[in-house]
Parts: sequence; C-alpha cells; structure tokens
Amino acid sequence: MRDKIDLLMQETGCEQGEAELALELCGYEVEKAVAAIPRLFQNIGVLKAKFHEPAESLYGLMLVILNLRDQSLLRARFVVSYNPAVYATSLEQGWFDFEKYLYACRLWDGSLQSLSQELEQLAGAFFASPEAAPFYSESADASLESGVAGLRAALGRRFSREGLRLVARRDVLDMGQFQQLGTASRPSRPRPRRHALGGSLILRIALEPQADGLPAGELRAGDLVYVTITDHRDIAQYLARLFGPSDAPGTLLVPVEAVETGPKGEVGVRVRFSLGVCGDVNLPPDIRLKVVRRNTPRPWWKKLFQGA
Repeated sequence: MRDKIDLLMQETGCEQGEAELALELCGYEVEKAVAAIPRLFQNIGVLKAKFHEPAESLYGLMLVILNLRDQSLLRARFVVSYNPAVYATSLEQGWFDFEKYLYACRLWDGSLQSLSQELEQLAGAFFASPEAAPFYSESADASLESGVAGLRAALGRRFSREGLRLVARRDVLDMGQFQQLGTASRPSRPRPRRHALGGSLILRIALEPQADGLPAGELRAGDLVYVTITDHRDIAQYLARLFGPSDAPGTLLVPVEAVETGPKGEVGVRVRFSLGVCGDVNLPPDIRLKVVRRNTPRPWWKKLFQGA
C-alpha cells in the first residue's frame, strides 16, 4: 500500500492525503488513480480582470493562474493599451480564449509592451505577499473584495494618480478542467492546412506591428513577417533559442505558409519555422504588420508591353 501511495505521488505530484483518497476511490488501482487525480481536487484558481485608468486613458486586461494547493503563482499576463476596445472583452469566457484575446491585443496600435511587463512583475510580487491570501481560497464563492482592493492598490502604485477601476472574476477549476479548457478552445485557432506536414509542432506566436505596415487581411503565402514566439512550453523556449534572433532581439523573420479568414472575419496566419515546426496566430484583419513582401513575377503580358 505504501509503495502505491509513493508511486502515485511521484506520477502526479499530489500530496499523501490526496493519493490515499484517490486510491481508495479507485479500488487501490494505481492506473485508475493516476487518471482520476486531475478531476478529484480543485487546485487551479483563474483570475480574469479588466481595468481602466481614466486619468491617463489607459485600458488593460489581466490573467492570473494560481496553484491553490501550494499557494503559488503559475503565470500572470497583462496588456495595457490606449485602445478602449481592449476593455470591451467579457470576463465570462474561458481562460484560454481570454488569454488568446489578451495576446492579440498586444499587437494592436497603442499597446504599451514595457508597461505590460512591468505590471506582470508587480503582480508577481503581490501574489507572493499575504495580501493575496483571499485569491488562494478553494471556494469560488468566497468574498474577494479585500483581495481585489489589495490588487487594485498594488497596481495603482504604478500610475500617476489614484482612481484605477478594476473589475475581476475568479473561477476555481480542477486540473482536468484546466487542461480541457485549452483543448476545447483550440478549434477556433487556425485549422491545419492541407499542405502542412502531419505531426508538426504548432507554437503560439505574435507578429510585430508597424504603424504604416501591411494590414493582416492582405497577407499572402510567401510574405516574410517578424515573429516572436510567445509559447511558454519548455520545448517552445528551447526552439526560440535554437532558431536565434533575426535583426531585432527576440524576433525571427520567417515566411507565411498560409492565410485563412475565420467565421468572424479574423485572419488566421500560419508561419513555417522549419520542416516540422509551425506557428499559428489569429489577428483582426485591419492590424498593420511589419512585412517583407515576396517578389511576385510580372505577368507575361506586362513583360510583352513593358519589356523585359
């Protein structure tokens, strides 16, 4: 029995009490307990928030994912922008769709990358402090007013005046729900193209904007775009270092493999890093991007009348 408990703890990272309960519920079969562990305990807290700083006309989104069991911050993502459309998103949507929208907003004109990163660091310090304790409660219905007030004060210190307006929603998920939300949301991403090789690794990416650049809706296969790998998986970070920077730190100049228009008018872009590695991103069609156009051969009739 002790060996089964130790094995289950090693395989799933659960605590001893959780391993004992899972084994008891699964008839002391380790394989069943390993599969059941993600659904038995609600250990993931997801905090989605949007904020508005009226004095500076700034709008922002925040996504924070917490491990409630060991009371640690898994990740914090921010975007701050002068574009009020950032604030228009709903907090009712799943965390994965919310995070995709947040990353898309980073590409919009008016987004402040340095301030967004600074707020991520502030959030890291806040969620490691005692003031964040209400967010680590495993009850989704627990009153979070004191926690939100503390978070608002922590973020408000970065802005020139008081008055930061922050609206937040907190959900508590088990690990299985957390993993399936991401899987369930993926069909809205660009679908695999028929000419893409099977088994390719698909990375999450962002394309570099440019005020006078090419609208995303006018991209063509073969165009070269400046890409940042935003995927935080270990393999993605390894590949980002392996591919190396282009002419700007952290960016890669790569070809567009395919462009699709989604049902809501969004533009799905797939880029090709190498034989087995692609990158996907969804963009509004009017976002202007930094692009190097491919050389398009002149039609034969132009050559005839204009000369070779």
